[in-house]
Parts: sequence; C-alpha cells; structure tokens
Amino acid sequence: MNTQQNNNPVANIAAVGGVSSKGQRGAIAVLITLILVVIASLSALVVNKSAIEEQKRSGIDLRNKEVYAAANGALEYGIYQLMREYNDNDTATPAWTGGAEEGEAAAGETATISYDPYGDGSVTTLTQGIDAFSLAPSITYTLLTAENEQPAIIEIRAPVVGVAESHVTKAVSVRVVRANLGTPSMFDGPPLIVENCIDSGAVTGTPDITSDSVAIATITGSSAGTSCIDKGFFDITGGGEVGEPLTSDAPTLFDSMFGGISEATLKEMAGLSDNIYFVTETTPWNAGEYGSLTDPVIFYFEEASGCPTLNGGIVIYGLVYYEAPDEGCPDPGTGAAKVFGTVAYEGDLMKYNGNIELVEVNFSSTGGDDEPVSVITMLPGSWRDF
Repeated sequence: MNTQQNNNPVANIAAVGGVSSKGQRGAIAVLITLILVVIASLSALVVNKSAIEEQKRSGIDLRNKEVYAAANGALEYGIYQLMREYNDNDTATPAWTGGAEEGEAAAGETATISYDPYGDGSVTTLTQGIDAFSLAPSITYTLLTAENEQPAIIEIRAPVVGVAESHVTKAVSVRVVRANLGTPSMFDGPPLIVENCIDSGAVTGTPDITSDSVAIATITGSSAGTSCIDKGFFDITGGGEVGEPLTSDAPTLFDSMFGGISEATLKEMAGLSDNIYFVTETTPWNAGEYGSLTDPVIFYFEEASGCPTLNGGIVIYGLVYYEAPDEGCPDPGTGAAKVFGTVAYEGDLMKYNGNIELVEVNFSSTGGDDEPVSVITMLPGSWRDF
C-alpha cells in the first residue's frame, strides 16, 4: 500500500503548532474590533467634553448678559434719580459727603442712593433671567467738577452682585453733564417777544404791558423801521421801548430761549419737574395760578396744541412759549389773563385780539430760583464697564 506524505513544511509547522489560517483571521478581526471600540469610546468622550464646554460657555455668556442687563438697569435708574434730585422742588441737590450748601459741593465729593424704583423706602433687587441682582452696595455719584459750574460733570457708577451667586458681579459707569435749562432770556426777557414781526393792525382789544426797559422785542425781525413791530392797541406803561432786537446770536426763537436743548428734552423734563408744563392738543390745563415770583414756571404750547388762548383769569409767573406753524399763530389772543415774565411767539404775530396784562419781571432779583430746571445729558464716549 502506497502512503502519501505531506512534504509542505509550512503546513506541517501550522499543524504542529495548532494554528490554522482561519484562526489567524479571527484573531485579527477581534483586534480590529477592539481598536474600533476604543476609537469610538474616545470619540464619545471628546464629543461629550466639547458639549460640556459649550454648555459652560453658553452659561457664562448668559450670566454675563444677565449681569450686564442688571447693571445697566441700575445705571439708568441712577441717571433718572439724579434728574429728580435736581428738579423735584424738594431737595434740589444730592446729599454730598461734604455737607456743603445747596449747589455748592466741591469736586471729588460723592453721594449714594439705593435702588428703590417704587419709592417706598425699601431696597429692591433687579431680576434678570434665573437670578436677582442687588447693588454692591449702592449707586454712587462723584463730582468731577464743582457742583456750581456750568456745566458740571458727574460720574455715576452702578455695581451689582448676584443674590444666589455672589461671584457674579459687574460695575458700569457713565459721566453726565448737568446744566441749567434755558438761557438768561428765559426768565429775564422782555414782556413780549416775537420771532419775526407784528403786522400793522394785528393787535386789538385792551392788552397792557408794564415795562421800564424793553417792552416788545424781536429775534430775527428788523427794528430799523416801525413797520416790523407795530404795538397796535398795547398800552405800555413804565417807558418800555418797542421794536428792540433781542441781543442773541441764536438763529431761532427756540434757541434764544432754551439754548442747545431739543424739544424732546424739554418734553422729557416736563415729566420730571413741576416747573414745566408741556401742552399738547390733549394735555389738560385750565385757569389758575402757576408759579410765583420766587419760583417761576415754563408753559410750552406745542404746535399741535393750536396756539390756545389764555383766559379765565389765569395768572402765570415765568415764560409762556408758543410753538407756531410756519405761517405763525392765526389768533392767539387772550381773555382775562396776567403773565409776570415773558410771552414769546414763534413766527409773525398776525392777529392778536386780547385782554392780557404783561408785567416785566427779572426773576434773578426776586430772591427766588430763576433756574428751576437742570438738564442731565450723558457725555458721549464716557460709558465704562470696568
């Protein structure tokens, strides 16, 4: 019997070692699987870590936005309260640390207030997002100039801290300019001022003016001829002159009276000060007595009010200003009315049938406050968050 022998040495070695080619392939597959599992696990860890970091960054960004919002809210409150401090007819100045007389604090002095938007004497937190924020410890005013300078510069700083997370803090600040509203002409002007002219025959009735200097003045009209300012039926006592140009470089009557502020600012200040009445077509107002020799007021009739008449025995101490349409007020004549101070009309005074009495008053010499309103304006580029 013939016996066949396997003369393949590799096969003999594999047979002796007990390892077949199929077994080798299986081991390699297991190894590759393990490698893939490790790679997948590492990838999952990396992805999870990235997600966690992203959540952390999102959380930090959200908290930053919340604390910024709270700090800015406190800062805006500080600006508003400063306006009220100077215009509430109660305490006309913040309580500066030096204890100086009203309006006489020196540069470097400070004053503080709490966040009390409801005015009930209790400190209130500012809620933003998931947390509330409180002042740390208060809003601070710092005089960068003397208080009586025109204008004065005041820095307002508002630091806040998280109530639940005290490590979340932020402080923001801004510098504001405080200046008195208006110009010297506002409370020391002639009894009657027109922007342009008074036409011949425009003034009828029985209006009276008491003045010992300038009784009727113009801003842009020429006083060279009597045709520009015709006093008509105005009865002037005291020797007051008629037709004098008001000494002013301002191009308009509004600028001459109110300086560099806007009508919008004047309207905003009316909401803060009892000395300003900004009258629109819907503003309720009636006869009565407004202001005094020691506390003059501003009556501003917006164009939309339609140049209403003063009647019913109304008495006003201060400035009465009429914003007129381009063609002027058609007939702003009055009934029984008395104004101690100035009545000013934009444009031409075309028709004026009145029974008004105008009395010249220099409020700076009456022993009172002839600058009752302070305008607070943010200084551009002064906002800081550090």
